[in-house]
Amino acid sequence: MGRSLNINHVLNADKLTKAQFKKQFTDMMKAKGYTSAKEEDAELCYELVFSADRKWVTILFEDDTEAKNKASAFARDLGMQVLSVELVDSDFAELTLFGLNGAPVDTMFLGEPYFDEVPEPSPLKWQTMLGIDWAKVEEIQQGDHTFAEDALCEFGEVIGCENILADYYCVSGNAERLFFKRAGKKKLTLDSAYKQIFGEKLIPIGFKYIGGRSFVRVINNEIIQTVSFIKETTMRGYFFSDGSDVRYNIYYGVSSIYSNNLLIKPDSCCSGFETLCHCYISNYCIYGRNDEYLRQIKEFYFKSYEQKSLLQSMSNALNVFEKIVLPLFDKSLDLESTLYYFDNISVPSFSRALYLKLDDPKAFFEKIKERKIQELEYSIQNGLNQKVPEKYDEYIEKIEKRITDYLSFIDETKKDKNEYNNKRERLSNNRECNLEIIKQQINR
Repeated sequence: MGRSLNINHVLNADKLTKAQFKKQFTDMMKAKGYTSAKEEDAELCYELVFSADRKWVTILFEDDTEAKNKASAFARDLGMQVLSVELVDSDFAELTLFGLNGAPVDTMFLGEPYFDEVPEPSPLKWQTMLGIDWAKVEEIQQGDHTFAEDALCEFGEVIGCENILADYYCVSGNAERLFFKRAGKKKLTLDSAYKQIFGEKLIPIGFKYIGGRSFVRVINNEIIQTVSFIKETTMRGYFFSDGSDVRYNIYYGVSSIYSNNLLIKPDSCCSGFETLCHCYISNYCIYGRNDEYLRQIKEFYFKSYEQKSLLQSMSNALNVFEKIVLPLFDKSLDLESTLYYFDNISVPSFSRALYLKLDDPKAFFEKIKERKIQELEYSIQNGLNQKVPEKYDEYIEKIEKRITDYLSFIDETKKDKNEYNNKRERLSNNRECNLEIIKQQINR
């Protein structure tokens, strides 16, 4: 499954400074009945990502399904042209221009739409409003792109918008986050309840709140443990069986300070992060599972109109986190133990180069092999996870092949001194860079 997103880009034709644009945006929100707020008290959060020359301002917010609906209002209320982009499963992108009065002006498609009749865009309208070279746009439309986002990135270069695929809660230091709440109304929000309830548990054991809904703990300047949450999309007006109308999920991530992919804030796809449900399946279902418990922790719900419901839901989420994730966190004290306990989790931040940091890779993989075989034999004996005795040798062969591949990689790399030293140096550089990023996030 490909990537999908909805995003709005505002053409800052007058090159307003960041401060000027933020003021204009805040004034717009005041006219809608909102006032500025602290993060923990906010009902709404907008992230403004400015292009290098401030020509474009990308507006990001949590429920991106509302992006196209809000594009018209942004254009009208800010008095600026807006480019609304919808990317569908990496197959195609729909780009709609909105004029200063909020009315849609024209639409074009990049990639291969799912419908037969695709309206032709008006080159004159796009050239007039954005001042672009239409010949370059035609080259993009006629190009051979594996993913529609590749075409979008090329289009972004043509119009000077390098943030055309920006993610909500991105780590970019170029982002400005604005928080709002309804004027004259004090309300316990999902963000504030999470920060309060999880903070009471996590901060005393060494986690730091870095904003963006993330608590981060760094172990021995080597391992990064992250806890966050994401509010899941729910159809407006939809209620669950118990009357709840809001759902969310707790996410956690474990990464190495040496990794290219630093897991401190979930992106729109939550790449590298796992839910509590996935943790339970990966680490506790090997010896049998409780389907009823699994159903209860798949997602968390509360009634937006009832403060008690929110607090109870968040307390329940913390209890589950303490029961299944925190014990694994507490065992992950260095790189070797982290690679061992989180081996069941598909975390892309654990690249093969990390195994070059182990003192005794062969002994480590013998421990992995022993554990895998124990888990396999138990599954077969008890008829779990669709494991059957007839395929025992095949299962063992797969385990041994994976371990052999890793050990071969390590041996081959060590034979080539230049390659080995380059990889070790790259890991050290990643470490210094990542420590600085975390330091900046904590001190924001």
